[in-house]
Amino acid sequence: MPILHCSCILFYALLPLSSLGRSVVEACFIVRNPMPVGRKLRIKTLPSSYLRLSAPDDDLWDADGPLQKVWASSLPLPENAGHDPSIADRARNAMAGSHPAALEGRCDVDLGAFDGRVKWLHVDPPVMIVDGFLTDAECDEVLRLTDVSPPPFVGRVIRIESRLSESNKSSSTSSTVLRLSTTWYVRYAAAALSPLLRGLRKLLPNVALERVEEVQLVRYEGEGQGFGWHEDVLGIDQATPEAGGQRVATLLVYLDECDDGRTLFRDLQGEDDKRLGVSPKRGRALLFFPSLTGTTALGEAASMADGNSQRRKTFGDTYFDGTRADHRTTHAGEPPTGNRNKGQKHIAQLWIHSREHTPVVFGRGLNRHAEATL
Repeated sequence: MPILHCSCILFYALLPLSSLGRSVVEACFIVRNPMPVGRKLRIKTLPSSYLRLSAPDDDLWDADGPLQKVWASSLPLPENAGHDPSIADRARNAMAGSHPAALEGRCDVDLGAFDGRVKWLHVDPPVMIVDGFLTDAECDEVLRLTDVSPPPFVGRVIRIESRLSESNKSSSTSSTVLRLSTTWYVRYAAAALSPLLRGLRKLLPNVALERVEEVQLVRYEGEGQGFGWHEDVLGIDQATPEAGGQRVATLLVYLDECDDGRTLFRDLQGEDDKRLGVSPKRGRALLFFPSLTGTTALGEAASMADGNSQRRKTFGDTYFDGTRADHRTTHAGEPPTGNRNKGQKHIAQLWIHSREHTPVVFGRGLNRHAEATL
């Protein structure tokens, strides 16, 4: 039986599943800790750069902790700017107009979509929510895809029990668990995904469906399951032309409600000088941008401000598609607590690439964007 000793759970580019006939494929994943894998799977390893991890210097998922890094370039909402009127003024200016400066170098967002329910939570880097992105009935249909026996005509669903860890720098034997969750990959053709994909195109009207990565549904269950501080960008070896280049936008849709379970941004300021946190609310969408494309006035000012005050790079190196990682978007998924919703949190996860993405999770040509029903 093979032993998995890989560096991330985003394995799809190297996992041929087209020959598997089961309707649900299960596997166990652990990073830097060997673990048996189901007999029908042959997993090749990926370099650690595929998923950029930010090692936690403080407690994982600490919602009330102080901002770990204070970026001079960061612009919170004007009402969260404290007693500095200049920051509040800069934030207002960056949000102003039909084409806000804060969205330059990012996907075009229809700020008037969903009857004006698009709401800013942070200005630079931009973070937004949309309440009512999905209805309760639409959330129920998506959740049915995670049943032991998926609904008819859905096609094959891939289920992964994932454990993502990072070795403890002070010990050669211990590790810090960064992610515990269950993930389902679903075909674009699944009818339950139609409202999700339509909502995506409504919110981001200039994003072609071909730029959307395979849809993932994720479940965190109980106080021990969550996702520690990390970035969503890909390493330079993985953001290839075939993969669609870099991830330029992240859209998370909460499918149920739970106690705690917030999405936390480690270095972004929310209310009361605390970290920005987004609580799960059924049907709510969260949008942010893990990378910046090209050179923008606000981006250059950000680089200068951070470089001068903290001698820290706001953005990563420039990739072939002109994108740079925005390190300020480091975030985490707080574990659900209590008994509400059986202590579970479900989200639908969509990543948008800079270019057309080639889907390969189910095998090449077996999960086509054109099969989606919009």
